[in-house]
This record gives sequence, C-alpha cells and structure tokens, in this order.
Amino acid sequence: MNTSYKVKFWNIRTNTRQPEKGKKPRIVSHTVRWTVGPHAKSATFKTKGLAESFLSDLRQAAKNGEAFDLETGLPPSMIKAKDARTWYSFAVTYVHAWWPHAAAKSREGMTDALANIMPVLTRLAGRRA
Repeated sequence: MNTSYKVKFWNIRTNTRQPEKGKKPRIVSHTVRWTVGPHAKSATFKTKGLAESFLSDLRQAAKNGEAFDLETGLPPSMIKAKDARTWYSFAVTYVHAWWPHAAAKSREGMTDALANIMPVLTRLAGRRA
C-alpha cells in the first residue's frame, strides 16, 4: 500500500441542477474534494451535513498524523471502517431490524431470498480464496 502524508483539502462543492424557467437552481448533491500526493480524489453526498462529516473525518485523520493511501485517498482508519462489513453480517443485521415488524408473508419472502442468494455468494467467496 503506497501512502503519502501530503494531503490538501478543498472546500465542499455544491452541485446544482439547471434551473427551470423562473425558478431557483436546485441543489442535487455536495462533493468533498481533496488531493493525496499528486492524485485528486472526491466523494459525493446527498446532503451537506454528510459531506461536512466526511471532510471532518478526513481532516481529523490528517491532524492525527495518519498516512493516506494513494489509491483510495483514505487513511487506514477509514479504509478499515469501509471494508468491515461482510455480506453475512449485513444480512443478519437486516433480518434483525425488520423481523419484529414484518408480517408473516414478508418474513417468508426474506427467508426465501436469503436462502436463494447465500449459496451463490458462498460459492463466489470460495472461488476468490
């Protein structure tokens, strides 16, 4: 993993849609931009709050002296958090969240969907190993 401590942050850019006749421009998204070494990086978010939070996390990592990965543009602390969730943990969390509120037919649909997709994902994961 190639890393660099040379990181520069830019202001958040607000992306707008072309205004309709007689109306104000509509804000569509917000883009966080930064450079790591010679590489420009960006991440787009639906709300300004999410963009500010992400930029704050990047700045805190730089302030704490973390080296940023040249390929992803992220510090190791954020790469770990991004890759931490597996398909299995996502499925378990999803079922735990929806099961108490789901009707019987919805529960049946969840279990059928998971029963059909799990063997495929397990087979794909086995090929990578």
